[in-house]
Amino acid sequence: MGATPSIPESIDIDDITNNTGLSKKQISSLWTRFYELDCDARGDAKGHKGYLDVDDFGRVPKFDENPIAPRLIKVIFDDFGSDGKLSFPQFVAFMSTFGQCERGGHHQHHHNHNHSKNHSMQTTALNNISSTGTKTPLENVQYCPDDTPKTRKIKFMFRMYDIDRDGHLSKEDIQETLKMMVGKISDDEASIIAEKVIGEFTNEQMNSKVSLEVFETTLQTLDFNDKMGLKLLK
Repeated sequence: MGATPSIPESIDIDDITNNTGLSKKQISSLWTRFYELDCDARGDAKGHKGYLDVDDFGRVPKFDENPIAPRLIKVIFDDFGSDGKLSFPQFVAFMSTFGQCERGGHHQHHHNHNHSKNHSMQTTALNNISSTGTKTPLENVQYCPDDTPKTRKIKFMFRMYDIDRDGHLSKEDIQETLKMMVGKISDDEASIIAEKVIGEFTNEQMNSKVSLEVFETTLQTLDFNDKMGLKLLK
């Protein structure tokens, strides 16, 4: 493969830096990775489309060996992409979730969410803030510019498990996740395990739903922030 070209002038690197907290060196490294993935017969003369889609992630080594890869891809494109595509700024927004940097400004992918048909229901929920200023459960799990690196990772994990996207983790959400991860597991077995998982978060209230606040409070005691980081972003 030839040398990777420079980031196109049409991409505002300063804006990406402000939105993600990443350095220009880190963004340049991500551009190299993005360019390598965006390479197939559907693109220009050199095989580049200018965006990533689901098929492009199949070229990530061993990615398809992960049993929850389909769920991960869905969350990536639902949360960060638009119309089944992931532009470079959106790709960086996703990758920066696993960085250790504080960020400022407003997320680029939030702007894209408001223009995506796939997010019409989510956008409506975000706009329906009550007169008291109380956030809805769905709004609570949105990424915010002032999220700490650890909070961003917690929200990403929460959204991975929140299968029905209602802003809560239910027994049914955990069951579906278990089936993806384990494969051959009966409904009864998945139900028993899911009840125990929910019980761990809700003080044995098996039929309760887990909010982001409860999920985050439980995970704050765990040392996973560095483990979920990427060397590329350190």
